[in-house]
Amino acid sequence: MASRTRYPGDLEAARIRARAARRRRSRSRFLVSVVVLVVGAALVATANLVFLHWRAQQPTAVAAAPSTPAAPVPTPAAPSSAAAPSSAPVNFPTKGKDTFGYAPGADQILGSGSGAVKKYLVAVEDGSAQDVGGFAEAVRRILGDPRGWTAGGDVRFQQVAKNGGPNFSVTLATQVTAERICALGGIHTDQLTSCRLPGQVVINLTRWLTAIPDYGAPLAEYQAFELNHEVGKELGYPNEACPYPGQPAPVMQKQALGLKGCTPNGWPYPHGTLYHGPVLP
Repeated sequence: MASRTRYPGDLEAARIRARAARRRRSRSRFLVSVVVLVVGAALVATANLVFLHWRAQQPTAVAAAPSTPAAPVPTPAAPSSAAAPSSAPVNFPTKGKDTFGYAPGADQILGSGSGAVKKYLVAVEDGSAQDVGGFAEAVRRILGDPRGWTAGGDVRFQQVAKNGGPNFSVTLATQVTAERICALGGIHTDQLTSCRLPGQVVINLTRWLTAIPDYGAPLAEYQAFELNHEVGKELGYPNEACPYPGQPAPVMQKQALGLKGCTPNGWPYPHGTLYHGPVLP
């Protein structure tokens, strides 16, 4: 086969054609890369839009607050003897027979000095499950206490029989009967409290045996208040108010209706002198 002689011009032309071909291939690869990038970006943008639309359709999730250990619940301290009334029976009648038994008289005069002797009669409702002798002893103990009304020296007490000419009576009655007796004198207790009518101290059995909720003192302290408050009315003392929060309640304060910031007190002379608060109208 005859060989073809290449002249310098032919060689230069071949080189030019080769360079042009390389440039065309480079441009093609560049254009393909650009197209790939553009399409890829479009796909990413579309995917983002689709995700954002989907998330907007989902219910909003509320992040749970970080859990914290529950505070330990303190174990309640065992109530002390002064935290609540004690020795109260589980069951007692709220209605009796509306008839009464009476304690006999006693020779003892409670109190000293030359104060006037106030004679009192003790009565307990039949059907109340209470012993008249036991109640009479409780009344005698309270009225004869050195913190009681006799401490002022102007009054003394003596328990007498029904026919002994009493100045006033101290009657323990169930709440139904106590309400009836008090209502006869125009005092409506709603069966909740005791009352005093002229010549008559009526003690509500429920209060006598259970005091009031959250009184904060032993039952004996409440019983002292209950009797001394009503006897104080019989002696002519007016109702009083709590003098200052945190101070003892005067015995003439209506503690059965709440202490009003004061502390429990069952005695008119708790420290040898008459303790009182502001007089109520």
